[in-house]
Amino acid sequence: SAQAFQPSQAPLLVFTSGAMGSGSSKVILSSDVASIFEPGEKCITSAAFDEYATAEEFFDMLLAWFKDVKSPIDGSAPKALQVIEEVPGKEFTTVASWDGDSCRKAAYIYTIHNVPKTGDYVTKRKVVYDKATLTISDINSSGGTEDQKHVMTATGRVLKNPARFEWFSKDKDGMRHADAKAAKDLQRVVDDVFTRLEKSKAPAGGA
Repeated sequence: SAQAFQPSQAPLLVFTSGAMGSGSSKVILSSDVASIFEPGEKCITSAAFDEYATAEEFFDMLLAWFKDVKSPIDGSAPKALQVIEEVPGKEFTTVASWDGDSCRKAAYIYTIHNVPKTGDYVTKRKVVYDKATLTISDINSSGGTEDQKHVMTATGRVLKNPARFEWFSKDKDGMRHADAKAAKDLQRVVDDVFTRLEKSKAPAGGA
């Protein structure tokens, strides 16, 4: 007879299928999937999420996520945050300042790009978006206050029927990334977006 499925095998199966996410991820991402928009190219693609949000709701909440900058390491807020160069319906840039000493310490454990030797660490992200095509690209740089270095440019598209998200990035050398490591970072973003959507849809005063 077929062996009973053991719960302990579940994480392994999820991991080996190229899908990402913790047990709490509502919408799982898969890495290195053939792009729908760009034949022959690879991207990270989400599972369909119509039961949680429309394509437009996800798009709007992703934009809100970009403006509400938090540390990708522990979710903490930056020391200072500015939203500059905003063109409504088109683009904005976030400039976040982080405590330099904390970042220099954390850089021993985590990958933090272009941490300056002294002074605060500054991350800049220009977000250019188009609601008509549900496309977002974000251009990331980081470094010191005066010395910013390009890190990567990411492009995301929200698809309809079914609603799902497709994403890839290009690093400073122009290399395209749609791999498991990129998907793991993006999964945290997507999880956060759906948590925010859930909160926004909760009845006022309700649980």
